[in-house]
Amino acid sequence: MDHVSLFYAMQTISLLQIAPTLATFFAVALHSSARPVRQILDLMIARKPQVVVLAVIDSLDLQIYTDFATELVELHRLVDQGGLIFACKPVSRHTTPAIASILTGLPPESHGIVVSEDVAASKIKSILEILDDYGKPTAAVLDTNGARPLEGRMSYVIGIENREDIMGYDAEITAHTLSILKMQREVQLTLTHLRSIDRFAHRGWDLHVAAGVVNANMREITRAVAERNGLLFVCGDHEAHLPERAAASRQQPVPLIVAAPA
Repeated sequence: MDHVSLFYAMQTISLLQIAPTLATFFAVALHSSARPVRQILDLMIARKPQVVVLAVIDSLDLQIYTDFATELVELHRLVDQGGLIFACKPVSRHTTPAIASILTGLPPESHGIVVSEDVAASKIKSILEILDDYGKPTAAVLDTNGARPLEGRMSYVIGIENREDIMGYDAEITAHTLSILKMQREVQLTLTHLRSIDRFAHRGWDLHVAAGVVNANMREITRAVAERNGLLFVCGDHEAHLPERAAASRQQPVPLIVAAPA
């Protein structure tokens, strides 16, 4: 099935619905008009996960997901083994406002977070911060610029310094994510952010390599989530920035996969 057929075969939702779905499951208040996704809630209620991991894969759009299925076998296996998959319309072409929308349930024009520094000045709290306020510890593993404004606002914040060796960067992100899952058993929601596909797309490098790198890291994260009887949310933040799409007026949808890995 090509990516166009796959898009029309799956249910379309909004990235804005992720945070409200999590808030409903964890029984905390979130100020968003977006509605929770019933199918995801039903899965969460049935599984009663010990931990939820939200893995944001930078520039993973639906075309990348389908065109590189051989390399992204771990993601496809999650769906093949009964996971849910949705097509989501992007809310931004840029990472910071997109992730802010994923975590708050608000569109960029409402949360006003354009760059990482805006997080520190914002009075709007993410689902990570809200859960922590309710005594449900959370963690985030992401680049230093994104991590710094979150320090002191949630239980565990690990920042990884940005560098040209993006494969080494993603390996470090994964290692710290695994450490959280294995050592900080009280954490109920963890955010992790992998960036190899985005960097390779910007540089014009071989995306087969980048997809393979992401797949290897997701394999490790998936195993750790399974060991914790956890639930995994995997989504893109925006479409891949590829030269051949520069003139397109419509953005590619991004996938959201929700699965309980075994």
